[in-house]
Amino acid sequence: MHKTGNCWFLAAAASLTLYPRLLWRVVPPGQGFRDGYAGVFHFQLWQFGNWVDIVVDDRLPVREGKLMFVRSEQRNEFWASLLEKAYAKLHGSYEVMRGGHMNEAFVDFTGGVGEVLYLRQDTPGLFSALRHALAKESLVGATALSDRGEYRTEDGLVKGHAYSVTGTHKVSLGFTKVRLLRLRNPWGRVEWTGAWSDSCPRWDALPAEWRDALLVKKEDGEFWMELRDFLCHFDTVQICSLSPEVLGPHPAGGGWHIHTFQGRWVRGFNSGGSQPAAETFWTNPQFRLTLLEPDDEEDNEEGPWGGWGAAGANGPARGGRVPKCTVLLSLIQRNRRCLRAQGLTYLTVGFHVFQIPEELLSRWDTPHSRALLPGLLRADRSPFCARRDVSRRCRLRPGHYLVVPSAARAGDEADFTLRIFSERRHTAVEIDEAISADLHALTAPYVPLELGLEQLFKELAGEEEELGAPQLQALLSIALEPASVHPRTPADIGLRTCEQLLQCFVHGRSLALHDFQQLWSHLQRWQAIFDKFDRDASGTMNSHELRLALNAAGLDRGPGFL
Repeated sequence: MHKTGNCWFLAAAASLTLYPRLLWRVVPPGQGFRDGYAGVFHFQLWQFGNWVDIVVDDRLPVREGKLMFVRSEQRNEFWASLLEKAYAKLHGSYEVMRGGHMNEAFVDFTGGVGEVLYLRQDTPGLFSALRHALAKESLVGATALSDRGEYRTEDGLVKGHAYSVTGTHKVSLGFTKVRLLRLRNPWGRVEWTGAWSDSCPRWDALPAEWRDALLVKKEDGEFWMELRDFLCHFDTVQICSLSPEVLGPHPAGGGWHIHTFQGRWVRGFNSGGSQPAAETFWTNPQFRLTLLEPDDEEDNEEGPWGGWGAAGANGPARGGRVPKCTVLLSLIQRNRRCLRAQGLTYLTVGFHVFQIPEELLSRWDTPHSRALLPGLLRADRSPFCARRDVSRRCRLRPGHYLVVPSAARAGDEADFTLRIFSERRHTAVEIDEAISADLHALTAPYVPLELGLEQLFKELAGEEEELGAPQLQALLSIALEPASVHPRTPADIGLRTCEQLLQCFVHGRSLALHDFQQLWSHLQRWQAIFDKFDRDASGTMNSHELRLALNAAGLDRGPGFL
């Protein structure tokens, strides 16, 4: 297959062909140009928790008689071109598909969870991780990064290019064990020419049956290379572990446990940035995770990529003495690729995980719970990067945790999906529903009326000795002006506001003097709270300042309020 600038999609599609049942999920079988052909094809792609059916016609863009984008070496094979058209239709155009990461397409093809491993010369356990991942039908790719686009090196690799990882094998040369990786260039040509390439004489030292089983000498884009050479030339490995939807409801070893949450960061509301020390950080969406059962000892012995067989976060506890739970957290930015036409790209996003001590749980759903948040200890965190999918495999002790996904910059806006996976039991809830009030804090202390204010009340009340909404409007406009930091005119105290005050304090009736004394005490307290939290003295409040003011007044709706 060929396509310039779209190798991330090509490599993902090439990996998909390794597993027919995964391919048939995306490209339903029985579609062709015969037997009732109607000129349309349909494909299924996973999008943020749901499988979406995409229907396209058979018209493909060409230039000078050749397909402009993805095309197969076989002139009568069109499934890849049509799949690309369906993918482009889903995201708005072919143009927005230029540039990307394999994991994005991996996840859309499987509904799985994509993880990125940044390679070093001494990356431990990599070979075992790749072998384990491929055995579990994970999709695996590798990228050789470049600062100047795609270009071919002297040894046949293409920098700035994405490759599929299709196999692993250990061979013995005397007393030496050689770890080999099989890679595929999605172009279907241009291969590695270094050690263990198709023409390398090292193959002659192997037994004939091994050589015949492993070596295919043709220009098909697929080749073997030794692990140490791989680490020298490639920068990242991307692994997409299959989700429970693909593996089925009851894989070996028990059922799956998964929670999916849909959310959004909104400027001035709950986009608080990524720095826990910042006041606004705790306005971010928050999810409480409870891990109930530790992994079995044999799970711990699988190495740092246990469970799904992909890149681990913390690795097992030393000696396996401390019981821990493996949980995979996946954060996805929704619907951002289609915004490329407007000049927007993926935000830099990630998440923090904080531990909630047992002794704080009893106070968690009280009006004072917000004050507890800055004191929580961080248990883990993901990298913050400008990718659609950011995932991390965490190894945590059984207990209670707070997961806080965020954009790196306060005020950045995006839709997101947060998924939580484990093979052991867990519970997860979004912290956004608890509504509470501190009745003591809501009760304002009695403040006696000044003589002049009481006399003004009596003048406006007249013989009825009670105020209606128009008289209350006049009284407040006069009474509040000299005491306020921000002078108001009578028009600032609206008649509708006064009607609502009467509804709150006297259920819509007229206001007697003792009722006004109670109202005035509350207004004085609210004015003091407003002035305290209007820190820039602007006479207005943003949502963060308003949240703090409402909490000080005794109202709370958990971290998600406002």
